[in-house]
Amino acid sequence: MEKLLNNNEAAEILGISPYSLRGKVSRREIKFIKFGRRVLFRKEDLMELIERCTIEPRPRRAAK
Repeated sequence: MEKLLNNNEAAEILGISPYSLRGKVSRREIKFIKFGRRVLFRKEDLMELIERCTIEPRPRRAAK
């Protein structure tokens, strides 16, 4: 069984502040697990979010 991450650990993986992560949770922009008052995250869900938010570069146009 994988270790669940707390708010600070998840925020560090995403490269955002714990405060920003709490905002994403409250707006339901990110998957999370709630046990009572505790909000926890799976690393695979965070990596999936990073993949979904990744923007591919546009192909360069040939010079005229």
